[in-house]
Amino acid sequence: QIRRDDSCVRLHPRMVDSVSKMVSNMISGGAAAGCAAIFTNPLEVVKTRMQVQGELARCAKEVKYRGVFHSLVTIAREEGVAALQKGVSGGVSYQFLMNTIRIGCYPTVKRMLGDDGTASTLNFSRQIAAASITGLGGAVIGSPIFLIKCRLQVASDCSHSSVGTQHRYKGLADGLQQVYKTEGVPGLFRGVMAAIPRLVVGSAAQLATYDSAKGYLMHRFALKDDVFAHFSAGMVAGLVVTTAMNPFDVVTTRLYNQPKGERQLYSGVWDCWVKIWNAEGVRGFSKGWFAHYARLGPHCVLSFVFLEQIRAMVSYAEENQLFERMSREHTEQRRVAAA
Repeated sequence: QIRRDDSCVRLHPRMVDSVSKMVSNMISGGAAAGCAAIFTNPLEVVKTRMQVQGELARCAKEVKYRGVFHSLVTIAREEGVAALQKGVSGGVSYQFLMNTIRIGCYPTVKRMLGDDGTASTLNFSRQIAAASITGLGGAVIGSPIFLIKCRLQVASDCSHSSVGTQHRYKGLADGLQQVYKTEGVPGLFRGVMAAIPRLVVGSAAQLATYDSAKGYLMHRFALKDDVFAHFSAGMVAGLVVTTAMNPFDVVTTRLYNQPKGERQLYSGVWDCWVKIWNAEGVRGFSKGWFAHYARLGPHCVLSFVFLEQIRAMVSYAEENQLFERMSREHTEQRRVAAA
């Protein structure tokens, strides 16, 4: 029988507690973002299609999608309501996998960099650094899933309403298999060099802004650490991260969705930036901004609300386990003393 006070646990209780906390945060972060992705996926479909329409055209002959509401109605009318959930398996998988690292490891990395929880410029810098580090890790880990998600969402069932390059996959697993067969492992990480700055910038803007906004709102308006505070801070974080990340998001989407071989449009990240600037100007980098915020605003709110609630439930369960363990130890000590 293995005793709770075996040498490993007795010698390294803080290490065991830290690892347990980090694993708990990773699962909580991934689960929260995955749940949010289910609700916001239709807006992700709209955002992705708006970013690839009129690609490298100074003036598109026909604008298929004219705003968020028009896009939602057009897709539902021409392809069916189910088309609004295209790529949802990839979206949920990507958010879970990527945010397991990005959100889950953020508190641990933040503490490692010396963040003591107080509102200061130095701690804000530490939060930005921690979010950037975890964002980089999440970008690399989630890249193959994002590749297929993007292509599934661009693919249209109606040839006359299609935008961008069309890829035909039966689903997430089929897409991964096809890319691996034709391009190998490097093909699965196509566009990862664009995804890294996208998530580094986005993660730094989102996580650091959320922490700071929540702290400011709670201090300035005497709010409790409840759902309203999480909702308000999430909306602020969504606005900041959308504005900071949208140009990087346009570049990443196009690199992931472009065809290979002779029809390839961009040779790399910098080439994509230059070509969009030359052909479409500043407006090219702002494509899909409103759709992006319409998705990312609620996604931030739902992610952080789910995250805070999941953490609260995990903390409650851990406290119960600790109480039960202490009760058993106390009972055992009384039994030994009586003997």
